[in-house]
Amino acid sequence: MAVTRFSVPLRLPHVLGGLIAVAFVVMPIAPSGAAEFGAGIAQYKSFLGEQAARSGDTAAALRDRIAAGDLAGAQRAWLEARDGWETAEVVADEFFAELDAAIDAWPDAKHGFHAIEAKLFGAHSTDVLAESEALLANLRTFRQKLDAVGLTAQGLLNGATKLAFEIGENKSDGGESPFSGNSLVEIGDNLAGIDAAYRQVFAAPLAAEDAALDRKVRTTIAELHAVSAAGDLAKLDQTRLRRLSEELAIALQAAGPAVGLQKPVLEN
Repeated sequence: MAVTRFSVPLRLPHVLGGLIAVAFVVMPIAPSGAAEFGAGIAQYKSFLGEQAARSGDTAAALRDRIAAGDLAGAQRAWLEARDGWETAEVVADEFFAELDAAIDAWPDAKHGFHAIEAKLFGAHSTDVLAESEALLANLRTFRQKLDAVGLTAQGLLNGATKLAFEIGENKSDGGESPFSGNSLVEIGDNLAGIDAAYRQVFAAPLAAEDAALDRKVRTTIAELHAVSAAGDLAKLDQTRLRRLSEELAIALQAAGPAVGLQKPVLEN
């Protein structure tokens, strides 16, 4: 939410042959970091729509491959559906918490992506047709709600900050998708979503207010991409990933007040 400062309304009495009250009109004064986010939000929403559509389309293929008993095809479709979903995760919990829980609950998942993952990659079974139908329906609902929702700069900054912190706090050990071994790819997808949100919505106004902080956000995202590209959990520098994740979350928190928004918090 943009914070608007106002001048103090004054009434100064003057005795000039009588009492004359002079009222000053209250005029809004834009905060030093205020910026118009509308165009950037529209651009980012279009990007998110593409990711959601990609995830939904491949979830349909996942359902079809499961119905056909095609384990290898279902596994490929599951991995492809994850790409679009994880890239759009900046908005998932912040704007659609109940849907996010239905689609992506973990580690004790009884439905959604991870319940299907455990069967396909853990048990090597395609006995998850009902779960795949429910996932497809929820992803379609997510797309519909995304199209209808009015995204806000504050909400996007909140979501990006929380996701940046979550990467180091909960995902750095590769535990989110352990059966498929897809965790590092998903961290990369998360970072792609954060990077797109930052560049399309926040980079220009932040650079105008605090060029050093803008550079910090950009370089930390780039470093996180490099670390997460290890390709193998055994080669991943988990300590560095956690540290950079925390640094990015802190930098995004600092960006809020600089562009006229509130400082994001890490709790819901």
